[in-house]
Amino acid sequence: MPTVFSLDNLEKGRTGPFFLSKKNRVFRTVVEGKPYVVKVFRGEWRERAAIEFGILQDCSRKGVAVPVPVSLLEGAFVMAPVDGRVAGDLFDSLVAQPSKLGLTCELERLADSLARWLARFHTVFDFGLARGDTILRNFIITDTEVVGLDFEEAVHGDTLLDLGQLCASAMMTDPVFTSQKIAFAGHLADRYWACSGQRRSGDLAGAVSAAVRHYSQFRPNGQQLLSYASRIDNGEMEI
Repeated sequence: MPTVFSLDNLEKGRTGPFFLSKKNRVFRTVVEGKPYVVKVFRGEWRERAAIEFGILQDCSRKGVAVPVPVSLLEGAFVMAPVDGRVAGDLFDSLVAQPSKLGLTCELERLADSLARWLARFHTVFDFGLARGDTILRNFIITDTEVVGLDFEEAVHGDTLLDLGQLCASAMMTDPVFTSQKIAFAGHLADRYWACSGQRRSGDLAGAVSAAVRHYSQFRPNGQQLLSYASRIDNGEMEI
């Protein structure tokens, strides 16, 4: 018989700490001897559970690497666990080893992998769905692929916003906007254009600036980030 999930048996089987999330409760659990990850939506986000679950189903059918969706509940869903390294943690470790030659091979490979995933996601949804909150922390690097996480902010809109957010996410890590991180963002964008078949490089600076301004609201160095957004807008920084 198929496993019957309820929030009660999922909570009882919880293992380890909660994952970092401001909008939801996300945790690992074991039910009938099998591991799962549960995402429980809070407050006004509860209605997004079914939407995100549907996106995971569509991605799985269309060959976009995401956690495999297992079961939808009221205001929550269950998915298969993904073992790997958070892209943000990997990126931080790689930029801690600067190269005089510019980007290291490892950083180029990471940028290539992220660009391919994002281009694939946009392509299968005919460039009509922006995944939203496209930051390094929302990707897992496994031994074989990049896996995208967290689609609760997905909207039908301009997909260039995703690329702008991902580039900004890399450049806003501490220390912010180093030459190596700017080069990483540029390489990521170039690979995205090549993989997606689109080239909107003239619009990218605006998308990056918008992302920096958005995320500056939630960062203690928000004023510093706003100054960089202004420099991007004024053409003083080329992405």
